[in-house]
Amino acid sequence: MPPHWKISALTLAIACATPVPVVAQGKFDGRWSVSATVDDGGCSGPYRYPIVIRGGIVDDASGSEADASGRVGKNGRLVGSIKSGLARIAVEGRLRSSDGSGRWDLAGPISCSGRWTASKSG
Repeated sequence: MPPHWKISALTLAIACATPVPVVAQGKFDGRWSVSATVDDGGCSGPYRYPIVIRGGIVDDASGSEADASGRVGKNGRLVGSIKSGLARIAVEGRLRSSDGSGRWDLAGPISCSGRWTASKSG
């Protein structure tokens, strides 16, 4: 075997033996359906947002008009935001294994706030 092949084989062996970081699947990972109701302010509601959680990271579900982002801690504490058009909504609450709830606030030209509930759909 030529010397450069030995180096290539050694490099390949090291690369295959090196662990690749993998995002651990969390107990909150999956598809969620979020429903938000208005308690105070000039918003009409109710609103519905499909979200997906992967490795504790909140993302909007494909096809959603809203841009959801945030994090879920190991204890289920959720902190995030939803952007839809010019509106940016701050979201805070707690998830359990198949449901969750919390509060949201919209500040801007129209201010309003309310509650949200979520249920895991997959």
